[in-house]
Amino acid sequence: MNDSFCQRLIESCERHAARPAMRIVGDETEVYNYKKLLKQVRSVAFRLGEENVDFGDRVALIGENHPCWAIAYLATLYRGAVCVPIDPHGEIETITNFLENSETKLAFLSPEVTAKFAQIEEKLGRHIPTVVWRLGHSTNGFQSFEEWTETDFPEKFEKEIPAARGADTALLMYTSGTTGTPKGVPLSHGNICSELDGINEVLKLTEKEKVLSLLPLFHAYLQIVNLWVATTYGCEVGYLKELTPDELSRSMKEFKPTLLTTVPRLWYLFHKKIFDAVAEKPKAVRTLFKTMLAVNGFARKTLKLNLGHSFFGRIHQGFGGSLRFAVTAGSRFDEAVAEDFDRLGFTIIQGYGLTETSGAATATYENDNRVGSVGKPFFNAEVKIDEPDSMGVGEVLIRGEMVFAGYYKNPAATAEVFTDDGWFRSGDLGKFDRDGHLYIVGRKKDVIVLPNGKNVHPEDLEVHYLKTPLVEELAILGVEDKSVGKAGAEKLVAVVVPDFNYLKQAKIANSQTAIRFELDNLGRELPEYQRVREYIVRAEPLPRTATRKIKRFELQKEIKAGMVGGGEKPPEKEWKFEAMDEKLVASETGKTVVEVIRRNLREAGVVHPDMNLEIDLGLDSLARAEIFAALESIFKHEIEPEQAAQALTVRDLVGLLENRENPNSEIRNPKSFGWSAIVKNADDDLPELRKVLQNRPLFTGFAFSVYKVFNLFCRGFMRLEVQGRENLLNLERPFLICPNHQSFLDPFVLCSNYDYDKFKNTFHVGASEFFENRFMKWVANMLQVVPVDPDVQLMKAMKAGAIGLKNGKILNIYPEGERGFDGELHEFKKGAAILATELGLPILPVALDGLQNVWARRSWRIRPAKVRIRFGKPFYANEIVPEEMDAEQKYAAVTSYLKETIADMINDLRK
Repeated sequence: MNDSFCQRLIESCERHAARPAMRIVGDETEVYNYKKLLKQVRSVAFRLGEENVDFGDRVALIGENHPCWAIAYLATLYRGAVCVPIDPHGEIETITNFLENSETKLAFLSPEVTAKFAQIEEKLGRHIPTVVWRLGHSTNGFQSFEEWTETDFPEKFEKEIPAARGADTALLMYTSGTTGTPKGVPLSHGNICSELDGINEVLKLTEKEKVLSLLPLFHAYLQIVNLWVATTYGCEVGYLKELTPDELSRSMKEFKPTLLTTVPRLWYLFHKKIFDAVAEKPKAVRTLFKTMLAVNGFARKTLKLNLGHSFFGRIHQGFGGSLRFAVTAGSRFDEAVAEDFDRLGFTIIQGYGLTETSGAATATYENDNRVGSVGKPFFNAEVKIDEPDSMGVGEVLIRGEMVFAGYYKNPAATAEVFTDDGWFRSGDLGKFDRDGHLYIVGRKKDVIVLPNGKNVHPEDLEVHYLKTPLVEELAILGVEDKSVGKAGAEKLVAVVVPDFNYLKQAKIANSQTAIRFELDNLGRELPEYQRVREYIVRAEPLPRTATRKIKRFELQKEIKAGMVGGGEKPPEKEWKFEAMDEKLVASETGKTVVEVIRRNLREAGVVHPDMNLEIDLGLDSLARAEIFAALESIFKHEIEPEQAAQALTVRDLVGLLENRENPNSEIRNPKSFGWSAIVKNADDDLPELRKVLQNRPLFTGFAFSVYKVFNLFCRGFMRLEVQGRENLLNLERPFLICPNHQSFLDPFVLCSNYDYDKFKNTFHVGASEFFENRFMKWVANMLQVVPVDPDVQLMKAMKAGAIGLKNGKILNIYPEGERGFDGELHEFKKGAAILATELGLPILPVALDGLQNVWARRSWRIRPAKVRIRFGKPFYANEIVPEEMDAEQKYAAVTSYLKETIADMINDLRK
């Protein structure tokens, strides 16, 4: 290992002297050719020596992407010093630990880091000489990097061969260090050269390549492509002014990259943008797009012919039109997304490796790019599976000249990751197929052990659950399951970040309810043991590493610290009030909204305009609906469902009410709102209720006959068994029927058991979204449904129920508000309790069992199964709650009693 990276760098710079080496895209003043690059590298390297940075001394590099970052990096290696790249966004404590452990002698910084570095020095307890790029001239104790690059050096220095050799350390990369002993990975010049040789066999690069840099340079993966590969092969690297969607799009078109270095997450964003745009096209265009995808997929696999540029030229132009291939690494790539890009005509090379292996040890080849795999080992690397199980899965072991020698100052950690015969333990689980392609299954430490002994790989499940467009990010974790009393047993918990833009576009008001419903549906497609039962929804993005890997350990700490299962609570987010925030909450509308919200909070606390109603304030769908109902009453303004769906934050809600039709109308006292007066005084003429109140003998007679025929079908196909029907028949109108909810069939099966009087006088209040097309409107007519969505128009829904009951009708209301999927009872809402309590009417509890097996949620298949119904004994609210209770306590007690009653009946049915 006598080969030195610096020798290769000098040869490349001299050979490609006139060619562009680096540039900031869109800024012609920031263009460097290889001659200029080498001159500035030598100037900075010489200046390092003048500043007493000796061979092997550590030099930190902390800053945002910029050509100066690359020059400082290469100059440090040229000098024979050790470069220590550090995340500029890291915690102060973490960076301090790295600097202390590495005994850093000098630091290169970008201007954004200078204030933070002063705090780091204070914590470190010593001064570190610093050089800052884009500073102009030396000031305030900081030296100017630009001045360093203009340093004259003697001819002798130019002709000297850099001192570093293959075995000498070039880099010190830290992979952890927030607490305890930092884990530093020293990489030698020989490691770098070995990695370069392996990559060259895969990529076959030429000096004509143009590489667009999209990820932070402090990570090893970017250094490999942007600094090691690009500079030694004479490629041109483009840096963005800033990483924003607009700047990225502009830079793609202007720079026209031939090679992109990315992580899978970025391709997922590209994929969403492309396929969302296609989804908005007319059906004929969508059909043609799918056909062309299939044709090109077939052509690439069987004929080795890529028609992507011809079929999808506009999409390729969005990437500059010259992209030969992209390299992605850092985390597992979703196979479905990779397959789509392959059919679009893109070639994405997937690499696999770790910092400890100097980057990739395997990669897919352009002519053997098997989707889903991370390719085959490099010619100079050995890879094997340790102790494979029956599926061939085991820990991935790696050996070769690109593998590091051991952790810096950490012999214990080194001993843990090397076998006795020199294999490096990657900590990843993988398997080989029969052709020698490696597939990564997940991290060994991330494997979740369930009480039944089965192992779950969270990355597999995350790919599946991310199929819903409602979710922006999702992480599945194993959390200790204390309920089973088995040491080490875990349960699956998903931490979810909603896609708020999609929720607004789709007009979904209650994100948590909608997300849980979607994830439950997706879970039904998986084996029982892989289904997630608990969800934690958060507004903040998931914590991630520089290459977008989820920091599972951080999430585990948060959960352990209070979200699930006790311990010291993590510090709450600090909400700062700017002048405009203070003005908003001080306005008459703002004060009223905040007061109404506070009345619905479980715990008193700050209410900030930017707080999400559900996630930050913890409002469930009913509390949210009650807030909207109260505000409608207080402001005398009906909030339309579309408006409610757009109001996700306190600021949104205040803005909605300030822009109401009569902004100068009187605002009632928030304390005046109460369900008693609203329900008892409900006498409005609701258009949605007119058909229900009309006498329609011909239609009702026809519908009743259809239901009775359907009842005969139920008794045969479902082996329907009905108990307690006399409790229904002997009860005088008006009253409420409250069944549990298992299937779309529930109201049809239930109503088919009514006599004529009960049938013609029964009505439902149902979510309007289900009754929008012509067929569903006919269904609503057959069921006598009042199409009002209680989740966003609770006031109207409660009034509709009250008016119907006052007219002697029977209200069929499902307290759960949504269909279950597992046959178990879910949370009951208090709407039925409010109506029964305030109107003094009886509730008839009904237990349904087995309908979820006949027509399961998210399925169109009807299956024969045993179905049982039990009509319970009716009860009045005043029979179970004392008069002195306040209204909310009464509603809660009646709701609880109703749920317990139905649960007992279901248990009896199942005996």
